[in-house]
Amino acid sequence: MITLLTGENDFELTKKVAQLKTDFAGTAERYDAAELSNEQLADIFAGQTLFTMKRLVIIDQPSANSELWQSLPAWNDRLSGDTQLVLIEPKPDKRTATYKWLNKNADVVAFEPIDSRDISKTAKWVEAYAKQHGVALTAHQARRLATRAGGSQWELAHAIDKLSLLPSVTDEWIDDVVDEHPSESVFALFETALSGDGQRLAESLMRLRQTEEPYRLFGLMVSQGLQLATLVYGDGNAQKVASDTGAKSSYPFQKLGPYANRMTKRQARELIKLLARADTRLKSSDADPWIILENCLVGVASLETS
Repeated sequence: MITLLTGENDFELTKKVAQLKTDFAGTAERYDAAELSNEQLADIFAGQTLFTMKRLVIIDQPSANSELWQSLPAWNDRLSGDTQLVLIEPKPDKRTATYKWLNKNADVVAFEPIDSRDISKTAKWVEAYAKQHGVALTAHQARRLATRAGGSQWELAHAIDKLSLLPSVTDEWIDDVVDEHPSESVFALFETALSGDGQRLAESLMRLRQTEEPYRLFGLMVSQGLQLATLVYGDGNAQKVASDTGAKSSYPFQKLGPYANRMTKRQARELIKLLARADTRLKSSDADPWIILENCLVGVASLETS
């Protein structure tokens, strides 16, 4: 029996492997495919141990071993019925003959990552995981936790593990155990600029200089600027805009709703021009990217009075 585990959700994939090992009445064998010799492959597929007939064999990255990957159907003909073979290939090349064979002849399980943009879905996962581990969270707290972690299940699980040590969970504790995801830091920065608060904007930029990369920060800011402009032209209807643009969640648009309601279409056009000019300067000049980013944000702050 062969099981192929794929997908880039390392958290769920790792949990699945742990469950398989727990359910197996014995000691699982785990190998790195790149280090397996032909003799070891022969032992895995045709050999038996001295102490038990049943085996659980886990092989990481089988495609890294050309002899194994290209000849897997032939090796499978030698596989003992008492051996459960688990292949871990997070990003298999689906064009290969071996993958196509596995897709027809193996139990293929794909673990896709949670979309960090779909806060509602992430929050539901948080609530379910917290409940399994005896942590009582309100719907608001689950969303707060999901928003701060940005969809990272490892970080969310680690945070819930820490929260499980507390007699009760508060918003303050959530903020303490989970570092703010970059997208949330950028939203706070963008929000500050939109509010026209120059002093707080300068303070926020100074803090972000210590931890963030300016080009990534600008990319996230452009994304939020485009969402805001789209919302303005969509008359502030977050649900309709999300539907019309094919967004998986209306949450990002809902967060920008208050700013869209007081921004004119002319100001939205000016916002896009500011972002476009900054993008050009970042790509074509030797100026300090932080200075370009700061100038852009100052321009955004001035939109409130333009």
